[in-house]
Amino acid sequence: MKKIVIVLLGIVSLLAGMGKVQAAAVKVTDSLGTELVFEQTPERVVVLGYSEYDTLKALGLEELVVGAPKKNVPAYLGALPEKITDIGSLKEPNLETIAELAPDLIIATGRTAALAEELKQIAPVFVNRLDNVNFWESFKSTNLNLATIFNQTEKAEAVITSLEEKVEQVKQTVADQNQTTLVLMLNEGNLSAFSANSRFALIYQIFGFKAVDDNIEDGTHGQEVSYEGILSLNPERIFYLDRTAAIGGDKTKNADFLTNELIAQTTASQNDAINALTSDLWYLTGGGLESLSLQIDEIEAFIQ
Repeated sequence: MKKIVIVLLGIVSLLAGMGKVQAAAVKVTDSLGTELVFEQTPERVVVLGYSEYDTLKALGLEELVVGAPKKNVPAYLGALPEKITDIGSLKEPNLETIAELAPDLIIATGRTAALAEELKQIAPVFVNRLDNVNFWESFKSTNLNLATIFNQTEKAEAVITSLEEKVEQVKQTVADQNQTTLVLMLNEGNLSAFSANSRFALIYQIFGFKAVDDNIEDGTHGQEVSYEGILSLNPERIFYLDRTAAIGGDKTKNADFLTNELIAQTTASQNDAINALTSDLWYLTGGGLESLSLQIDEIEAFIQ
């Protein structure tokens, strides 16, 4: 009788294990062109960024997340569940903490792509990094590949189709208004302008806003610009993001932006077309299925 029970328990255990096995091996390619093969669906996932948690949450997979950054979490995500372990900052994750969590998948970001080889010593690594030169195709590809790992491709496709429909509505209004546009970042009292191939590619490439200057340098941190320079460009619309606020710094250092005399002379100011982007949404995320939807909604509200 004892032997029978042991055998039955073994069968039950085997069947339970089979439930975790993919019907067929799943192959995906990450943003670095690295091919990953999954014989089983990951059940313990560490995400190194908020966009990655965002997408998993949008797909109903947040219960799989065992580790994530938990400082300065964007407001729209709310406080992450207590059961999720804090793995450090967005730029400097704690590798020892990650290893202790024994994940079967680590989803890295553009900020942590350089750590991919080290992270691979712990678990398979999927690098999720958007291509600012080709934002939309990059967004679709990375999110669909991520969804495929968890057999959620159809759900991701449906979300992306919905996003495309929302974008088309915004694009039409933007085209009708035909305003020259400048995107700025405020940081500790300094100003940076961003090009169409920057972290704000979404605004120019997808929504179709016309850049006030095509010669602004591409770059992660933008091109430094003065108030005099902004007035010289004289955009018809300005979007600005307060980086200091996004990372929990002293917002008062950027408080005089809107009251600056030179900004007040711009056509954008006179048109009441200076718009503050939600700082944590646009700086700390962007590229997630939910965050992109919120960004579309925000831009649509500005141009009504």
